[in-house]
Amino acid sequence: MSTFKATKGVDTHAHIFSAAAPAVPGARYRPAYAAERDAWRSQWPALGITHGVVVQPSFYGADNREMLDTIASDAKHLRGVAVVVPQAVDEKTLARFHRGGVRAIRLNLRGVRDYLPYASQPWRALYTRIHELGWHVECFIDTGRLPELVEFFDGSPVTVVFDHFGAPGRDRAVTERTFAAVRRLGAEREVWCKFSAPYRLEGDHARDHAKRWLDAVGPERIVWGSDWPGTGFEGQRTYRETFECLGEWVAADLAPRVLWDNAARLYGFE
Repeated sequence: MSTFKATKGVDTHAHIFSAAAPAVPGARYRPAYAAERDAWRSQWPALGITHGVVVQPSFYGADNREMLDTIASDAKHLRGVAVVVPQAVDEKTLARFHRGGVRAIRLNLRGVRDYLPYASQPWRALYTRIHELGWHVECFIDTGRLPELVEFFDGSPVTVVFDHFGAPGRDRAVTERTFAAVRRLGAEREVWCKFSAPYRLEGDHARDHAKRWLDAVGPERIVWGSDWPGTGFEGQRTYRETFECLGEWVAADLAPRVLWDNAARLYGFE
């Protein structure tokens, strides 16, 4: 594993949550512990991480209050990815979120049987509005289902980001379909990937998937995320180990670009 240290970097994927706030009905899980901002940030200095992105956890649904409060505690160094429902979010809410440091919405599609509602007119209108704000859409999907999303964004040049390597799977045919879909999707918009949570992949294929993503979208559209605290996989890897995995996925000369240049551009850090 690499032992490099960043001089400036962004952890683009972490979840912050209290122990007490209730999960939404139907949530797949709800950790019994708290994942606190200071515990996350205490691990940054040793690795050169200076900024972070708080991603709304699925078990809170569209209640973004804790995420927004966390960003507000240090608006210079933190940004957020919100979960919203088109019918319940208006222009004032989007403007408030933007002032609060939100720069993306997340589609939590993991475990969702039918993706088609996310191609409906209300969602398409939201994708267009998200693009106008300079935000992107982040997708959390089931293994091998990336091709189902290609047509969802027709008519909008909104940037699309796939977290956790886009879950290409280990089956060769499925992986080929996945990256063919990435290229189709990228014909009309920017497509990015978060190199994060390799333990959520089917098997140890992160290095191979990283190479495919670099070939498909280029090194300028790759970012790194810790997935801290690794919900459902707690204790499998330390924060340092997740960071050092980046050295297995990208060449040393690309690491500063991935950790800072790309992420700063995507989330609006200075």
